[in-house]
Amino acid sequence: MPSVKHKPIRWTIERASIEFGTSPPTLGKALSQASIGPASDGTYTTRQICEGLFGSMHVEKIRTQHELARKLELENAATTASVVDRAELEKGFAQLADALVGVVKNSNLDRRSKEDFLHNLASWPVVLRETAAAQTQLRNGQDSEAEV
Repeated sequence: MPSVKHKPIRWTIERASIEFGTSPPTLGKALSQASIGPASDGTYTTRQICEGLFGSMHVEKIRTQHELARKLELENAATTASVVDRAELEKGFAQLADALVGVVKNSNLDRRSKEDFLHNLASWPVVLRETAAAQTQLRNGQDSEAEV
């Protein structure tokens, strides 16, 4: 059986705007924004009209679905305590460090041992910052949601 070549339906902007329930200026703007130009006779195919009016809807739907999935993952992580509030963690570490400083200063450790301990204890903010930075890089590179 020979192949039948179908000729697409051609629309003027005025006729298509009636069929698709929009105004001619709105349809013309949508086609222009989608970089869709008319044929030499000033008409458009049905596919071009649909692409101009609805072409980016599927892209927006996919983007919206990705954002909703990300939001749900973050909410689930917070619900399961997989996410730690960094400000609260810093506050807790600061209280612990203050208590340890008092204990060490009043201990029977020699001066050098006290200084070493206090020096190491003072590095906890740096360790926290480096851990958070490493987790941020992991999240950006592997889409992990762990946060500190």
